[in-house]
Amino acid sequence: MTVAGSRCPECGAAGGGGSCLAQFHALLALDHQRLQPWGRYHGLNVACFLLQHPSTVTTTVLGGQWEMVAAYLDGGLPALEQVQTDRVRRNRGTNEGVLRFPAPPVRVREPSVTIADVSVDGTFPAEGYAARMRSWAESIALEREQGHRVDRGRSGRP
Repeated sequence: MTVAGSRCPECGAAGGGGSCLAQFHALLALDHQRLQPWGRYHGLNVACFLLQHPSTVTTTVLGGQWEMVAAYLDGGLPALEQVQTDRVRRNRGTNEGVLRFPAPPVRVREPSVTIADVSVDGTFPAEGYAARMRSWAESIALEREQGHRVDRGRSGRP
């Protein structure tokens, strides 16, 4: 992850706005305050960040994150929120079984949008935030040559 003045080895972001991890923590702070527009995008924020920084998690986790991005690209925030609701329900034990996710498609090109682009100047301005999040999610898909042809891969259910 980036250090000021360098490029992130995982996503390629320039370190001008701080490290990728520092920017991610700043974004999480906005998310967890449940302030809008940031709060509704929490699941997508985490998914995009982890998919561009895969060394921070396991392949199984990445598969679940890919499903979040795919849901958002397929159906916007309502679809993303439905996936999140389903996961919370399952985690609370009201639904049997553990979701297993196939690995996400392999990244075959460099990201065109990173957390640095979403943060703009490190502050994640509200104006234009939704459009920047859409661009980030689309970049994740295009890095994997998926475009809007996303396969949410739920076949891994037990």
